[in-house]
Amino acid sequence: MDEPSRPTGTITFLFSDMERSTELAVELGAGPYREVLEQQQRLLREAFAAHGGIERGTEGDSFFVVFRDAPSAVATAVDAQRALAEAHSPSDTALRVRMGIHTGQGLPGGDDYVGIDVNRAARIASAAHGGQVLVSDATRALSIGSLPDGVALRYVGQHRLKGIPEPERLYQLTIAGLPSDFPAVRSLDAPVTNLPVRVSTLVGRERDLEEVEGLIRVGRLVTLLGSGGTGKTSLATEVARRVAPNFPDGAWFVALDSVVDPQLVGSAIVAALNLRDMTGRSARERLLDNLPGRSLLLVLDNFEQIVEAAPLVGELLVVAPTVKAIVTSRAPLRLSAEQVYPVAPLAVPGPADGLDLVELMSVPSVHLFVDRARQVQPDFELTMGNAPAIGDICRRLDGLPLGIELAAARMPLLGPVGILDRLEHQLALSGLGPRDAPERQRTLENTIAWSHDLLDGPSRSLFARLGVFAGGWRLEQAEAVCGPATELGGEVVDILDRLVNQSLVTTNARADAVRFGMLETIRRHASERLSHDETYSNVRRRHMLTYLALAESAAPALEARGAAVALERLGEERENLRTAVRLAVDTKDAQVGLRLGNALSRFWSLSGELEEGAASMLALLAIPGAETPTSSRMRALEAIGNMYYFAGGRERPREMYRAQLELAHVLNDKHGIADARYNLLFVDYGPDDSQGALVELDGIEAAYRELGDERAIARTMWARGSQLVGASRMAEAVKILEPAIIRFRELADYRYQMQAAGSLSAANFALGNPASAARWLLEGVAVAHEDRNLPMTTAGLPSIAMAVFHLGLPEAAAEILGAYDGLSQRYGVRMPENLERLLTTHDPPAQVREALEPDVYDRARARGRQMGIDEAVAFAMEMVGRPAASGSE
Repeated sequence: MDEPSRPTGTITFLFSDMERSTELAVELGAGPYREVLEQQQRLLREAFAAHGGIERGTEGDSFFVVFRDAPSAVATAVDAQRALAEAHSPSDTALRVRMGIHTGQGLPGGDDYVGIDVNRAARIASAAHGGQVLVSDATRALSIGSLPDGVALRYVGQHRLKGIPEPERLYQLTIAGLPSDFPAVRSLDAPVTNLPVRVSTLVGRERDLEEVEGLIRVGRLVTLLGSGGTGKTSLATEVARRVAPNFPDGAWFVALDSVVDPQLVGSAIVAALNLRDMTGRSARERLLDNLPGRSLLLVLDNFEQIVEAAPLVGELLVVAPTVKAIVTSRAPLRLSAEQVYPVAPLAVPGPADGLDLVELMSVPSVHLFVDRARQVQPDFELTMGNAPAIGDICRRLDGLPLGIELAAARMPLLGPVGILDRLEHQLALSGLGPRDAPERQRTLENTIAWSHDLLDGPSRSLFARLGVFAGGWRLEQAEAVCGPATELGGEVVDILDRLVNQSLVTTNARADAVRFGMLETIRRHASERLSHDETYSNVRRRHMLTYLALAESAAPALEARGAAVALERLGEERENLRTAVRLAVDTKDAQVGLRLGNALSRFWSLSGELEEGAASMLALLAIPGAETPTSSRMRALEAIGNMYYFAGGRERPREMYRAQLELAHVLNDKHGIADARYNLLFVDYGPDDSQGALVELDGIEAAYRELGDERAIARTMWARGSQLVGASRMAEAVKILEPAIIRFRELADYRYQMQAAGSLSAANFALGNPASAARWLLEGVAVAHEDRNLPMTTAGLPSIAMAVFHLGLPEAAAEILGAYDGLSQRYGVRMPENLERLLTTHDPPAQVREALEPDVYDRARARGRQMGIDEAVAFAMEMVGRPAASGSE
């Protein structure tokens, strides 16, 4: 290439390549792939030529191009991405090209450019996703005043790029009409994930890390197999952290240590992935619907006690080919895709004689002991004097990381010789671990017992009592359950601090509080000690009452705005709440059990855990004494009826509501009678008997008026309006529903406000008023979105798409339908029955498809699939507010 074609000084570099090119070559075959590649190259070169781009390198689907100024490079990227989006490849394959742009010094070297700025541009391109254009801060500064029409720059954060010493501030070109929502930037920074944050180094596992990483790269399922305390969890999470950048949808940690029922493994995975659902589908159904098409890694930790759930893991891997899993367990899953990797204890030194300090320090168990000892005693050093004792400690602990860490925590108090003396005199004791367990497992149990025996009296007492918690706790719960100070011999916060310092209790700092926990092996040891303590019954009862109080205090918030906060708080305590329910059943405490079930009923419904909630309520209703006619039993019958209703069907909820009504009559509870009649209204009257339902509503409303219950009166207005919609009496329905919504606003009854808005929109559609229907639909969606109720927000989008279509904006309607496609898969949402029936009648996808050219429809729906929830709602609101177009958009 001639020298004049190679500008120098301050120039702009652009790198590009096609996403999934290798996979496409395999999928399409040589001929079709060559056509796709040639089309991509032609479109890019046309854009380069139009803006003075100088091609400096081409390899397959990749380009390296330089420009004399930054605006030209940006304009090239915009034109290229628009051309690629509009193109139809011969194989109908989307041409998704990622690009990176950086402005820096053009330093000639031989026939090419050299220097860090070229590398920086290449790394920026590699951080992008197909269809995405990333630019550096330098390019942004030089092009911000000359951006093409419809183009903006969005800051996507400061990222560390491979081989680049300092972090780079990156910006994304957002181009009107093209997708703008992409997964997290592919950088050295962790992708979106919930992997536990590592606060200490992983020592002695370099070879294991390399081998497990290789196995998960080529395989689908790797099970880290070993006894307790070998460090399986640490190894799994570190491998996941390393390979996470290869999974666009992240790496997700699922803690199973507190799950004892195999049927709840699916719920634990759903919770970790935040797949909230209000449709009543089982956790398994949500996973089977949501995971296909996603590329993510699951870390399923502590699987041994629920190994019967292994078939679910196998099923998920079959339906979701781009999902992989790392499992930690003491037993193999025995699945066809499974690759077992034994995790052995750390290597221990031989006899100290003949080993110098450098060699001894290279032994993983010794290295770990020294590293952890320095955490509690910063000036600690391995010396010829303490080396023999440290070597003996590691051997006596069989190289188990947990045992070594616990021992090293005692360094400030005992020193190496003192620790060894304690081990020699106490670890040989039997009886604290199963006699048929492997020696290393018994050694670990004895190690925990030894660590416990070193505690002072108050610390031992608190340690045992903390064994009652499942899944962790907050300080206020520990104080309520484990106190008072007069029993413990000190304040809980002070003693807890000592246990944290001794590595027996872990901490996890959150935005609003610090959460404490125990490794499960340690927690079981504490629980065993508690079971033999005279305070056992009192501590368990205080635990049950503490979580009853938490559930009852949170219950009102679940009915009001801001429910998401209360929902998250209860979700954090899910395992403790399950423990409280089990304890109420085990101790046959009917009064507490029914109160607990009533308080949690809305939580189970909003969390989509209708199966678990109904099963728990049945168990609580079966407690001896729960059959006594009480208000609590009446409300429990109503709660389980509601869960059955939202799970679908009529017979089971009808049975519960009728039992509620009978008991309300026995109690002469007028409010309970009115509520039961209201509930039965929705299962006793079908679409063909709306007149009977309206007559019954007259009586229900009269009862509520006599009671002075304004909120219930307002809800009868919605019920009446909905019945009129079902009877096709739309004008009458509108006259009732509009004031009902105003009343719900006044009462801050956001849930019924949303439902009334949906019914009113259906009436307006039927009356030929799509603009009014859209307005009411948006109100319901806006209320749900403001409260971060993602499932209900998503569920409203197809109805809004129909409204937008009737407003004369079919392409926008296609985008909103695409947004629903993507978000419904992401959040596991299914349409409510009434909206689904309405949409089945109108079939908006078919109408929209018929109104648009096929390529326009496909591109619009594809754009919508890229939207996040915020963008989708904002776009829907904008379209509803736009004047109807003449013809199509």
